[in-house]
Amino acid sequence: MSTTKLWGKKTFSAIIMILALFVLPLTGWSETQTFKDMAGRNVTICDDVERIVTTFKPATLSVFALGLQGKIVGIDSSAQHDRLFKAMLPTVSDLPGVGTKSRGINFETVVSLSPDLVILYAQKDGIELAERLAVMKIPSIIILPESFKSVKTSLQIIAQATGVTERAAEINTVMDATLKLVEKRINRLSPDDRKTGYFVSPRGLFSTATGNMLQDDIFSRAGVVNVAHDLQGYFQDISPEQFVAWNPDLVILSQHLHQHVVKRLNDPALKQVTAVAQKAVYRFPSDLAPWDFPSPLAVLGTLWLADKSYPELFQDVDIDREIDNFHHRLFGKSLSDMHGNLNDQVY
Repeated sequence: MSTTKLWGKKTFSAIIMILALFVLPLTGWSETQTFKDMAGRNVTICDDVERIVTTFKPATLSVFALGLQGKIVGIDSSAQHDRLFKAMLPTVSDLPGVGTKSRGINFETVVSLSPDLVILYAQKDGIELAERLAVMKIPSIIILPESFKSVKTSLQIIAQATGVTERAAEINTVMDATLKLVEKRINRLSPDDRKTGYFVSPRGLFSTATGNMLQDDIFSRAGVVNVAHDLQGYFQDISPEQFVAWNPDLVILSQHLHQHVVKRLNDPALKQVTAVAQKAVYRFPSDLAPWDFPSPLAVLGTLWLADKSYPELFQDVDIDREIDNFHHRLFGKSLSDMHGNLNDQVY
């Protein structure tokens, strides 16, 4: 073969390689990253995530905190009308609802949105949905935020998948500052001085959070002993007799508990419970987005509960200002700016 022909083939190959560098990006080629989600799955995701679907409220809250709300193309249906989301994204109610964790996710709707990333839960059918999406070549990650540590891990995984790891670090710093503010004061209490508390789940007055749930972590960090700490699993039903036997100092209601259920506290048989007798019954804030859900906002739940339980330890702290500053750091708007209220009074 002549030198001219050999040189011609080399030149042709070089031209093809150069063209590939320019053409591949235009045809959808991009780099990928592989990492483990909170279910231990190896997940491969393109670096240019632009279309996100969230399937439950903690995931949606995390995505908004990370400043990614503009990339949401489908949202858990329960979040479509939350006031916090509307304050940050007025068109949120126009986004396609994909269902809810409790009632089921519409798989066909999720697929039709052509997402680059779907954020799923670890409970119920979350892992099964992830497997079905994998068959469709749609990347998904599973998160399990049931403690402050796992809330941070969830943020980090979502941030890694979407390329905003610095923002996740900023949120973690803000969370830590609030938790340390509470810890510094709660550490002044002796074990005997710590109050007991009972959390009422959205399911009813005699449904409560176990030691495996975020609410237990909130109580503990606020210096309150969860009377249901030794129960296992997720929300567990108890008997009225057990509630009376526990005799908690405080009763904390889910923000979403129906008012007709709250009226059951007027039952004469419950008047002997310390919290009921002393009217130490409160709703978890706020009317914008609940602080007892697994999200960065849960640290405000800790600050609020600690202040309700031991107001004498927080006389030098402007709680309203701390709450406003926290919201502003996370969402760019304070609770006041978004016309939010604690909505924590029962009596």
